[in-house]
Amino acid sequence: MNNQTNVQICHENVSVHGPMTQSQFLGSLGINFRVDALLQNCDDEQPESLRSGYWRLVGDGEAPFWDEQTPIGMGERYLAMAIVNRNQGTPAPFQ
Repeated sequence: MNNQTNVQICHENVSVHGPMTQSQFLGSLGINFRVDALLQNCDDEQPESLRSGYWRLVGDGEAPFWDEQTPIGMGERYLAMAIVNRNQGTPAPFQ
């Protein structure tokens, strides 16, 4: 079997989905609902840490709600994609 044959076999058996931004990907997986649930059930010291972490994952640029050293959001900087067996269908975030 040569490389061209291997490439053809792979091409026939996989599907590629994306790319989409990290923000879109995590949003499709329900990060907004999860953060809301965590914020409703946390103690007084946790909300700022949760908001900061959330912004870091899904935000774009500097967080608008901090005056000091602000975390830079990665939501638009990073992309997600999936390469899956064609028989498995489209992964949930990419539907």
